[in-house]
Parts: sequence; C-alpha cells; structure tokens
Amino acid sequence: MRYVTISLVFLVVLVTPVLSADTSPKPRITDIHGEAKGGKAKVHFTLRNAFSPEMVEALKSGIEISFKTIVRVRRHHRNWFDMTIGEITFSRSVRYDVFSRVYRLNRGKEVDLLPDIFTALAGMTRYEIVVPLTSPVTPGKRYKALVRTRLDKVGLSEPLRSILFFSSIWDVETEWAIGAIAAP
Repeated sequence: MRYVTISLVFLVVLVTPVLSADTSPKPRITDIHGEAKGGKAKVHFTLRNAFSPEMVEALKSGIEISFKTIVRVRRHHRNWFDMTIGEITFSRSVRYDVFSRVYRLNRGKEVDLLPDIFTALAGMTRYEIVVPLTSPVTPGKRYKALVRTRLDKVGLSEPLRSILFFSSIWDVETEWAIGAIAAP
C-alpha cells in the first residue's frame, strides 16, 4: 500500500505542472516578405500573439511596452553558407498618456499619437523596415530575411524589471523566422 501511495504522489507532482501550464500561443513572426533594390531592402512582417491580456491591461494603466527587433538580410547560396548583406536592430515602444488620453507609439525617429488601443497594438505588431545593404543586389538571385523580436525590459522601471523577471506572462521572445525577399 505504501508503494502505491508513493507512486500516486510522484504522479501528481509530475503531472500537475504539465496540466497547469499556460496554453496561450507563443509569440511568432509571420508574413515575412519584401523587395531588395539598389542598396536597401524593404522588409514587411507581422508579430503575432505578442500581447497577453495582462500586458494589454498594463498598457492601459500607463506602463510602457517596448520591443527590440533584429532584421537580417542574407544572400542565399545553394550548397554553401548564406552571406549576411544587411542587418538592423531597432526598438518600438508604446505608452498610454493618461493626461491627454492617447497612446504614444514611438517608432524611433517619429512618435505617433493614436486614439485607441487597437490602433496602438496594430502599430506594435505590423512592421515595414528598410534595411541598408553592404553589397549590391543581383537581380534574379535568392535573398531571405531573418527576423527576431523580444520584449525590451530596459524601458521598464527597476521595480517592474525585477518583478517581471520571474513572470512568464511577460516573456515575449520569438524564434528566428525566415521569409523570401524578391530581387527583381
């Protein structure tokens, strides 16, 4: 009887974390496409499942949320290593201004004032980025873009950074996603 009890306790201890695990979808990058011409590549992509309900509520309360993104453009070589010909790292952040009742979307050089949360979330999840290239584009050759995004905790205040270090609802980090870039 003791062995059965011990076995059941171990079973409960091992199965409970699996059953209680958060089943919310992981953040990911989709719809990567673009065009390379001259000395630059224009890359479009979408960030999916980036905002949990808790993050949306925090945003409505005035907490700034910032994402840091890396975009790489590579020339694809068959049966050889791909060569990186362009890379850019940038941040995008959004914050609700309680006094003026607008969302401030910071895209780096420009700040947009947005009237509602849906427009602010769309601005944080849809991207059109120009990547400067270090070598000329050869028309007809294959190019690809690699994109990765993560929550930038640098913009958070110190108490929030230490609290959110232990919270999985704020773990927004995507895997590297790959998409084709046209070179007409």
